[in-house]
Amino acid sequence: MQVELKDILIAARQESHRMQHYYIGVEHLFIALLDIRGGLMRSILEERGMTPDYIIDAVRQKVGKGSKRRLWAGTPSTPRTSAVLSLANVTALKEGRNEVNECDLLTAILREGESIPVRVLRRLGLDTEEMIALARTSRPWQSVTQNYVEIEINPNMSYGLALTEEQRLILRRMFYGYARIRVESSLTGGYSGALLLVVTPMHTDGRVDAAVVVKIAEADDILDEATRYDTHIKNTLPPLTARIEDKPVAPDVCTQAGIKYTLVAQQDKPPQDLRTAAADMSPAQLATWLHQQLYAQFGRTWWQQHRTFNFLGWTEYDWLLPPILTIQRVPDRDIPANTPVLHAPFNRGKLKDIEYGETVVLENFIVQRLYPKEHALQLSIGRGNEATRRAFKVRVSNVDFEESFHYRGEVIERLVGRVWETRDDTLYHAALKLEPQFSLKGDKLHIPALPGPPLFNPLQAYEDLLYFHVEGATSKIHGDLHLGNILVGPYDSAFLIDFAHSRDGHTAFDWAMLEISLLSERIMPLVSGDWDAVYEVLLYVEALNKRTEFPTFNHELEVAFVPLRTLRAIAQRCLNDEHNWMEYHVALVFCALRALTWETMNLGARRLMLLLAALSVEACHQPAAHHQRFPKPDQLDDTEF
Repeated sequence: MQVELKDILIAARQESHRMQHYYIGVEHLFIALLDIRGGLMRSILEERGMTPDYIIDAVRQKVGKGSKRRLWAGTPSTPRTSAVLSLANVTALKEGRNEVNECDLLTAILREGESIPVRVLRRLGLDTEEMIALARTSRPWQSVTQNYVEIEINPNMSYGLALTEEQRLILRRMFYGYARIRVESSLTGGYSGALLLVVTPMHTDGRVDAAVVVKIAEADDILDEATRYDTHIKNTLPPLTARIEDKPVAPDVCTQAGIKYTLVAQQDKPPQDLRTAAADMSPAQLATWLHQQLYAQFGRTWWQQHRTFNFLGWTEYDWLLPPILTIQRVPDRDIPANTPVLHAPFNRGKLKDIEYGETVVLENFIVQRLYPKEHALQLSIGRGNEATRRAFKVRVSNVDFEESFHYRGEVIERLVGRVWETRDDTLYHAALKLEPQFSLKGDKLHIPALPGPPLFNPLQAYEDLLYFHVEGATSKIHGDLHLGNILVGPYDSAFLIDFAHSRDGHTAFDWAMLEISLLSERIMPLVSGDWDAVYEVLLYVEALNKRTEFPTFNHELEVAFVPLRTLRAIAQRCLNDEHNWMEYHVALVFCALRALTWETMNLGARRLMLLLAALSVEACHQPAAHHQRFPKPDQLDDTEF
């Protein structure tokens, strides 16, 4: 049974009032169609790998919220809405009906073709002509049905895998048409909490298809990644590597979604992430692989295509750090006259005088993420390039989603909150958990166990680097290049997965991120993790910075650092000025400070991150030392380096 127009108009008026528009536009009609549970439009979107909420947010973001002040009585229709309703009525009359239903209205909106919702659909890569055909043939009030796909877990997995019912539903939808699938292994992934699986699909007649990698995460994150892949990545990949070929699977009943990376794989050898594969490589082999596989395969269309990029540090790296403020929302009334007002973007100097418990007013921030279960929002400045749009983050708690209506991309004209924590507080408390043997107060870290003068305190120095003018290089970057997102495929070929942060950005960021991963996951497991061991590792990092020979007091560490020296040699080729390392150390400071807050990282590695950030700040203040050529590792080809 089709939903009639009168019911759709009621929902459209409600949407109009939520958005403070007080008129009926095509966008309100379209969102009303998406709000119909089990409705036609929701079914069509699910078949195309989209969720209604994702499309609704995209339309709302494009339209924007209106003013609280009403300038007219009633809720009139726009001329475009009248034209669409007339077209829908003509469609109904042609079919011998006097009442317009949801199919007539949806078809009219798609055929009219110039409204904001249709432009949003096209921007997201949806074919409106195909959707019109589906609208005329699909049956509403039925969710997309799938055959039952049996899910097996490889008994040879070294540890058990517990899949939730939601994850099982996504896998069955993703492999519709197969008789069963076998989960071969679980990739270690990163720190986002996404589930990464190597899956082998099998037909009813016993035929086995090539293994693929499946990622299951929050629906918005998956759909954003698919859009980012189409925009930045799809046309720049080497011939043999992981690709997103199919649309995301985003069941309407799930909060999560799935995406499939197809790749060339040997049947008897599923792909491994580099974190796992490196365990079977010697340090020299890993160094060679980074150069001859990873850099060689992706460098030509990514990192080697770098060009000059002058930027302020915050525009590329502010988003890596904790929120500048964490506040509790309070009623917007009886605000003291001297209450600080923060306009986005604002002078960070204002934050120095803001303390715990103080009331602040935020204006013109953008809703970046919603956390309804936690009654929280994450705001950002929402301007500039893709990194800048995630800068100036503010975490807002105590949000009543039933009383106050919010959506991703919404401009918050005004919000009042009480300060719960500042960014400085967050970083300081994260550093305190490391149980340091030195004071975290002051501009310098006085560490008696380390030779030489005191190190700059990164907890104090990072703010200046955010406003440091970097003369760097930009190119296509992965945006989260760590050992879990790099796969080793057949014949030791390199694959990359997880393009959630891929974009055009600071080239050095990828290599700084990979250095953090190597230090925390390949170097620190070799030592105890106590402070004396961290100091020892830091001496090897200092040798990297100064481009001198490694210390010889720990042969195992000396050998283990060989891949790091190769990585630095690769990174040097990606600098704007190959003799000036300042831009690399800026990236390293912020990558290390980001990792400092990851409690999933072991204690010893986080201790190293604090001192690595300090050492990198020190390097940023020694420009004379940057004009030295990095020694060429023996295993690298002279034609490349």
